[in-house]
Amino acid sequence: MNNKLKIILPVLLVSSSAFILFQLKKDSILISTTSNSSDIRDLKSDISLTPTSFQKLNIFSKHCIGCGKCSRIDSTHFEMVNNVATVISSTNLNSSKLTMAINNCPVQVITLE
Repeated sequence: MNNKLKIILPVLLVSSSAFILFQLKKDSILISTTSNSSDIRDLKSDISLTPTSFQKLNIFSKHCIGCGKCSRIDSTHFEMVNNVATVISSTNLNSSKLTMAINNCPVQVITLE
C-alpha cells in the first residue's frame, strides 16, 4: 500500500497542477485576445469595483494567545480581558489601525465579515 501511495500522490499533484496552469493560461488568452471595447466593458462589469464594506469584527477567542498586539496597535477596537483579546467597538471598520492590528495578529484569529 505504501508503494502505491509513493506513485499515486506525485501523479495527482502533477496532474492537478497542470490542470490549474491550463485553466489560468486559458483565462489569460481569453482576456488578451479580447480587443473589442464592448467586450472589455463586459469583462470589467463582471468584476466588482465597489469597496467591501465590513459589518462585523470578530475574534476567535479560543485560539487567542494573549500577546496583546491588537490592543497595542488599535486600542479603539480591542482590549485585553483576562489575557484574551476582546472587541470593544465595531465602528469605523475600514480604519488603517484596524487593518494593521488584523495583519499583525500572530495566530490570525481576528476576522472582518
